Amino acid sequence: MKETLKEYLPVIAEAANTEEEGVLATIIHVEGSAYLKEGTSMLFLENEKTVGFISPGCLEEDLHYHVKDVLTSGISRTVVYDLSAQDDFTWGQGMGCNGKLYIALERLDEKMKQNLRKVHYYLQHGSEILHIKKLTSDLSVTASAYITNSGHPFGQMHQDITNYADWNLPTGTHLSNFIYCQVYSPQTKLFVFGAGQDARPLVNYAADMGIAVTVCDWRESLCSSTYFPKAEQSIVGFPNEIFQKITIHRNDFVILMTHHFKRDQEILSYLSQQQPEYLGIVGSEERTKKLFGSSTIPSYVSSPVGLPIGAVGPAEIAISIMAEIIGIIRHKQRGYQ
Repeated sequence: MKETLKEYLPVIAEAANTEEEGVLATIIHVEGSAYLKEGTSMLFLENEKTVGFISPGCLEEDLHYHVKDVLTSGISRTVVYDLSAQDDFTWGQGMGCNGKLYIALERLDEKMKQNLRKVHYYLQHGSEILHIKKLTSDLSVTASAYITNSGHPFGQMHQDITNYADWNLPTGTHLSNFIYCQVYSPQTKLFVFGAGQDARPLVNYAADMGIAVTVCDWRESLCSSTYFPKAEQSIVGFPNEIFQKITIHRNDFVILMTHHFKRDQEILSYLSQQQPEYLGIVGSEERTKKLFGSSTIPSYVSSPVGLPIGAVGPAEIAISIMAEIIGIIRHKQRGYQ
């Protein structure tokens, strides 16, 4: 399965649409270091199909035994793997991790499927959802509630859950009140303006990470699926035509790499009305200042674009840009604004 920046999206999609019974496994708490963090999930179905992964492959076989118990009993539980110990009788032996993982196992019954269908629907329509799990003292899940960013609640909306509906809490278990919080966000979208050769590796890397990429350019000979087979769509047109066909939301990412000063200015005039999460501009800092007609660059703009890794050539520059985008997404997922 393709590894994505929001690993929960394919898990939710499968859980919402499958006719099989199953178990949803979620890392709800980590003590120390671990390969994957809180919020990572994996779906185990009765037909032996799995979606997602909870570790680099070292825990899944043992998890299958616990999954079978949950399927048989119908009772959710949380299993703990201590990867820090180094003797022959514990999970730490040779794994390279030093943390303790708490993995909640919840039976995928019809009630959960109904809730996840709603989650999937809202995500498909651009909404964010806050998921709150109420836990026991041994961190087993007793109830789940969901609230959309427009304020629509569903699930088990007990007062002792909704009292902790805080969108700013980081993903994970909060032991002071025994709740687990996680915000689900829609698939990340990246709009790339400019279909030159240097855009090709960037679009490929982004698509491979599960990002929906739209390439925009006025040159039909360059802006096509021939050169961007992994893009979700390629839109040909001048800026005034393109912005009649697309809407850029607050959580979207935009890269400007047309290398055409006048076109960049036109695009920026539209983007000033649709300010994205991230705007990266290829080119020098001085050129970007001239584009804005200012001695300073707006705080939401990255220029020169990408992390300063000394990148040379299109492929390395694309890696530096993706590293910056990944950093922003992960930072936000962990609850930091």
